[in-house]
Amino acid sequence: MKGSPRYRILEIAKKRFYQQGYYHTGINQLIRESGTAKASFYDHFPSKRDLGIRVIQAYGTDVLIWFRQILRESNTPDDFISEMSKAVGIQINEDGSYYQGCPIAIFSCQFPVGEQPFSDEFKSIVFRWESLFAMYIGRWQANGLLEESIGPMELARDLINIYEGALINWRISLNEVYLKRMFAQMSQRLKLGTKK
Repeated sequence: MKGSPRYRILEIAKKRFYQQGYYHTGINQLIRESGTAKASFYDHFPSKRDLGIRVIQAYGTDVLIWFRQILRESNTPDDFISEMSKAVGIQINEDGSYYQGCPIAIFSCQFPVGEQPFSDEFKSIVFRWESLFAMYIGRWQANGLLEESIGPMELARDLINIYEGALINWRISLNEVYLKRMFAQMSQRLKLGTKK
């Protein structure tokens, strides 16, 4: 892997924390797989906890970019359902993919509720997602595609809740019916707000 030692460590940690879990990934493994010296590791990340925070931030950015790409392609609520369906399908079925669901949801479940400093990072990430969704929902409302009586943040939270819940249930059961239901439920929720 090319790049600076910090980049290599972070990329390996993102992969290993996602695949193995935070507590089942050792610093020595990360040092070995990233091809960095132990001293270099600690120059960039004073502790595994510090690395964990950076991984959470990186996951949050990755998912935010992914959501933004989907929403940019979505001129209408129906476009959103279509684009989201395609994007999730690609992640789940991509050759060589090791997709387990949303990395933030997977990572957050490894810690007790409210554990700091992780909890604040998770909250901050989810707020950015909500704000992004609410902005696009507001645009759909301004373009007359959704009722203005529905609060954009409320609808954003409903869509994210449906997404995360379906992915967790898919991960638990490996039953793709949860994914199909996710899109049906999102569509129903958006239809409730659609102007007649």
